[in-house]
Amino acid sequence: MRKIAGGLCLMLVAAISGGDETAPRVESTRLVPVEECRITLLDHVTLASDRAGIIKSLEFKEGQTVTVGSRIALIADEVARANLAVAEKKAKNEVEVKFAKVARDAAEKEFRMMEKMAEESSKDSVDRLQAVAQAEVDKAKLARDKAVLSIDHAVHELELAKLNYEVTAAELKTYSIISDFDGVVTRIFKKKGEAVRQGDPVAEIINTNRVRIEGRVRLAALPYATQGAKVLVKLSVEDIDLPGEDVEFEGRITFVDPVSDPVDLTTRVYAEVQNRDNILRPGLEAQMEIELDEQTALKRSRLLEQGKVPKRVSSRTAERP
Repeated sequence: MRKIAGGLCLMLVAAISGGDETAPRVESTRLVPVEECRITLLDHVTLASDRAGIIKSLEFKEGQTVTVGSRIALIADEVARANLAVAEKKAKNEVEVKFAKVARDAAEKEFRMMEKMAEESSKDSVDRLQAVAQAEVDKAKLARDKAVLSIDHAVHELELAKLNYEVTAAELKTYSIISDFDGVVTRIFKKKGEAVRQGDPVAEIINTNRVRIEGRVRLAALPYATQGAKVLVKLSVEDIDLPGEDVEFEGRITFVDPVSDPVDLTTRVYAEVQNRDNILRPGLEAQMEIELDEQTALKRSRLLEQGKVPKRVSSRTAERP
């Protein structure tokens, strides 16, 4: 027997020596029952088509396993692939940028030449000749500036082409219906060659490696139902003996409803559990208890002795030797 705090140990000895087999044992203060527990799925999704079209292929059948990134179905995408090829060509075409740079260099050369000629003509005493020379310089300078801007325009158009390629590539991906997690295909809603509209369901995928246990706790036990609290779970189906009912699973509370039911004075709680060997079958009932740490259990035992907590003990705990 584990060494526990002195007061708790004395109560345990008193309970054992009393000879009353139906009396609640002190061990029960470490287990807080959760009622109306049902097993549900965490990873359960119905994959739908992101666009209208004709189903080109279905890669999986019902009962087959899939992994993250597996393509479940493909919508006819020939046109989309052709558009992507065109967009790729445009995104890689740098001819306009190169041409604009060549034009810029030619305009720059012409401007420098006209500027030099203007300097030489300024030595001439005839004002008319000077005015003509300056006009030609201004014209060449304008052509040079325009060529410089044409480079910026060509670069901008190339960047737009690259962005359009990314958009087209993203659109092509929408023709594939992809699984977001590992799981099993449980239903196929469409057939190859069948038409689909945007949003039409195509396949259902589930994963039972993790399950959620949904239950309710009484208000007296609500202080112990905190996020992250450890729970112990067992499969529990009345009148039927199922394999694995004696296997115990550990999990953690992930959700405590901030609103309680005013009629039956209970509060919803959810816990997540790793479901080895698929023993905890979604849709069935389970038995769940919150396991308290030693210090919290000791406080709870004192409250029980003072009559401040209802003496509700799970049947499993009461049957412990």
